Amino acid sequence: MSDCIVYYYSKTGSNTFLAKKLSDALQCKIEQIHPRTNLFFPLMILSRFSFGPGIKRLNHDPANYKTIVLVGPVWMGSLIAPLRDFLKKYKNSINRLFFVCCCGSSDVKKEDKFGHAHVFEKVRELTGSRIVHCEAFPIGLVLSEEEQENSEMIMNTRLSNDNFSGEIQERFDKLVPKILNIESVS
Repeated sequence: MSDCIVYYYSKTGSNTFLAKKLSDALQCKIEQIHPRTNLFFPLMILSRFSFGPGIKRLNHDPANYKTIVLVGPVWMGSLIAPLRDFLKKYKNSINRLFFVCCCGSSDVKKEDKFGHAHVFEKVRELTGSRIVHCEAFPIGLVLSEEEQENSEMIMNTRLSNDNFSGEIQERFDKLVPKILNIESVS
């Protein structure tokens, strides 16, 4: 059994960036989750109503890993269909889970209607004791203070090497040891 793998879903690229950065830092395998349909509007509607089209077969079986890092977006405060479908399908194969999201909601607004705290709660409900930690990477952390309240700016900003610094880098630097320390406990 290998130590760790990063699975991810990304529609616009920020979660791909985050997943690859985590995979590099953890020196582990990475695999993209592919939903059976990848059209934004149907996925958004399905996510909002807790339905999913299912996901395509994975190349790496989650049962073969001690720790899974699941990375993906939050859309309108919902656990999106591809991530929910992954958790439902592989729940019994997961030993330890770290859930990581790049999202538009700030830490201050995480409890609001579209905040990421609702998604974290849903992940906890689905995975029970398997969840070790949930971490949000709000896109606003890479924007200026004035831009952080501009929803259009948040929706159009993508994580990259050019903007991944400051508070968001600090958050990342704290997350990696949490995952590695869990790995060394086994």
